[in-house]
Amino acid sequence: MISYNKILVPYDNSKLSDIAFDHAMTIAKMSSISSSDQIVNVILFYVTPIIHTPFTIGTVSLKSKKTGETIALREYIKELHHEIKENAIKMLNRKIKKYENVRNVSLQLKVTIGEPADEIIKFAKDEKTDLIIMGTTGLGGITKFVFGSVARNVSEKAPCPVMLVR
Repeated sequence: MISYNKILVPYDNSKLSDIAFDHAMTIAKMSSISSSDQIVNVILFYVTPIIHTPFTIGTVSLKSKKTGETIALREYIKELHHEIKENAIKMLNRKIKKYENVRNVSLQLKVTIGEPADEIIKFAKDEKTDLIIMGTTGLGGITKFVFGSVARNVSEKAPCPVMLVR
């Protein structure tokens, strides 16, 4: 029987990423049953896309959400990324509560900033992930049309099997 020790679930708070997480937990439970002394790691992985600033407007100043002081646009975007990352961690912590008492399954979360497909593939390689489970479409909207599907890119370039759910 095939057993998975490390399952990566790219998560974007969409309905399909919830379904992918449920599938991951089912597979993790089955993998842990086949080897009762083995812990299966399920990692919820959230990628905040980079907010690019045009060079020409780098001198625009805005009010800091934290201090109220006037800061450069680049600093304001750093604050936004930090706030998005904190909110993502809170959201992922709420999601893992549903499964926090599952025997022999370790739930982890990871939040990073970057291009979603690239970050998912890099993490899977670096962490030697056994399986990626993700939704076929998330909250991509127009960016999906412009940049292509994250799921498609991941499924074509991942270093491990990819299960797409819809």
